[in-house]
Amino acid sequence: MDRINHQNEKDDETGMEHNWWQGISEELNREQHRFVTLDQKLIMGIAGPGSGKTRALVYRAAYLISCGVPPHRLMLVTFTNKASQEMKNRLYQLVGELEGMWAGTFHSIGARILRQHASYFNRDSKFSILDEDDRFSLWKEIIYAYKETLSEEEVNLFVKRKMADRLASQATNSGLSLEEVVEEYHPGLESFIPWLKELHVKYERRKEENNAFDFDDLLVKWLELFENNEQIRKKYQDRFSHVLVDEFQDTNVIQGRLVDWFAQNTSVCVVGDDAQSIYGFRFAEVGNMLRFPERHPGCQVIKLEQNYRSHPEIVDLANRIISHNTSQLHKELFSNKPSGEKPVIAKLADSYREANFVVDRMEALLGKGVPPGEISVLYRSSYLASEVEFELLKRNIPYRTYGGLKFLQKAHIRDVVAWLKVLYNPRDTVAWRRIISMQKGLGASTCDQVLKQINQNSEPVKEIIKGNIKPSRGKEGWLVIVNTLSHLVEEIGDVFQMIRTILREGYYETLVKNYPDSWENRYRAIEQFAFYGKRFNHLSNFLESLSLEEALIWETPGEDMDRDHVTLSTIHSAKGKEWEAVFILALNEGTFPGKMAADLEEERRLFYVAATRARRFLFLLTRESDFRWGAPVVAPPSIFLQELASHFEDELVWE
Repeated sequence: MDRINHQNEKDDETGMEHNWWQGISEELNREQHRFVTLDQKLIMGIAGPGSGKTRALVYRAAYLISCGVPPHRLMLVTFTNKASQEMKNRLYQLVGELEGMWAGTFHSIGARILRQHASYFNRDSKFSILDEDDRFSLWKEIIYAYKETLSEEEVNLFVKRKMADRLASQATNSGLSLEEVVEEYHPGLESFIPWLKELHVKYERRKEENNAFDFDDLLVKWLELFENNEQIRKKYQDRFSHVLVDEFQDTNVIQGRLVDWFAQNTSVCVVGDDAQSIYGFRFAEVGNMLRFPERHPGCQVIKLEQNYRSHPEIVDLANRIISHNTSQLHKELFSNKPSGEKPVIAKLADSYREANFVVDRMEALLGKGVPPGEISVLYRSSYLASEVEFELLKRNIPYRTYGGLKFLQKAHIRDVVAWLKVLYNPRDTVAWRRIISMQKGLGASTCDQVLKQINQNSEPVKEIIKGNIKPSRGKEGWLVIVNTLSHLVEEIGDVFQMIRTILREGYYETLVKNYPDSWENRYRAIEQFAFYGKRFNHLSNFLESLSLEEALIWETPGEDMDRDHVTLSTIHSAKGKEWEAVFILALNEGTFPGKMAADLEEERRLFYVAATRARRFLFLLTRESDFRWGAPVVAPPSIFLQELASHFEDELVWE
């Protein structure tokens, strides 16, 4: 570990002239200051909601650089590319140039490492990263080879419901064997285990033939490198003197092991909140955080407990909610804000009256000057908000919802990306199949014939343009492919022009033909996509950004419009956000916690996250009854409300 040398004068390397001690003392509270400046090899920050966690982590990185740690010896790991960029921007404002610093998501850093060691897995550095749809296409091809031996029900299960793909991903991300995943999550499928293992072997082989990794591989293969190759592992342990990890409570087993490997030789600082671990369905392992000090004796634990977001009444409620969890790292949030509004619990007859209550109160808040963008309605599942949506429409109150199909999952965008992928990685048969199958006269059998020729050539794009690869039929459609590729190779470095070329050479006509009612909107979306491509100097960087950007949704309102819209959101989508007023719907047994919820403590953490999104106004709603196919069903109040009522009644307003 590089020792930290206190430095308060101008730093010759960074050009900073800043009294760090004074600045940190003024902007951070005592525990944040300790977290930022502690000279300790292993640190875990337990950071409550609204506690300034991200600011503290950025300041720690800035402090390390100001004390002489070169930026290239820092690795900053976050969970979204957006968060990574925001942290880099804030860090740049503090210390200036960050040359050589690694900052990104676990997956983006994994991709960066694998590109340097692709040959270890029989790939080259230009490998493709299969997204969810590419991966499914590959699985479908493999399973369809067995179609004659499967019943219609089994085809539906393993193909349409994507069960084979899902089981493989669950095993990968949970660290369990296929047998363990089937036994724990999908009992009844035990007889398929030998066949599923055979499928998985073929899937791995097909990825290798395609010079591709899937999204899970970016973590699994990175871990495999570290566990099986001491020389490579030591290279990265020595390269980085400090690894800083944000949102540690959301790591899965694989990510936890990677952090543990760094912690052997490197100074590691992780920060998160076990009470906000709500992604168990994605195999996030809260135990990574709960047991980190046990796995690493000598780890210094620092609690960031001051909440800067909410008034004391909401903070006290949050403490009461989470106190009922037995598996947790105890902390006691507090707020120095002045006393505010007491949280409200309202018991309504049904979902219709619940919606009326919510929108009535919403209108009252709007009348008091609370902007629409500062009001949110949160729920466990999307269907619970339908009555609220109807009521908002009836009263002409604009709103937005979080969710929907991601931009990159839309067919027209995937069509464009397929062209770019085959130019970058000519072994990507998934992309080739998509391009060929969209052309006139090129059916499945012709596609197979052409793919066979493509797979036998080391430079198929050149051979297609020369006319050495061609189908026996579908000449008109094939001519579109030849012409498009001929123009694209001339513009290989200009992503913007390449996308324009794809439209000009035939895809525009495809859009009009395939989407007669929506082609213009799709065309505009592709224009926007091309404009996004202007940010990149190389096709490789552009394609990798698409594979690793898990939240690229461009068809939602911008920030200016958001201020004029009420927000409707699932609680999972609301994590990391905050509003002046929050309504939480349907706090009933069987609804929240959900009827199928296997982990009551995670459900309680979800309630905790929902409540702590509110700064000033918090409304907790429960229904006396609900409707199932037109018949009323009694729905008792959630156990979470019962827990609050028994210990916290004087601090709540009951309506």
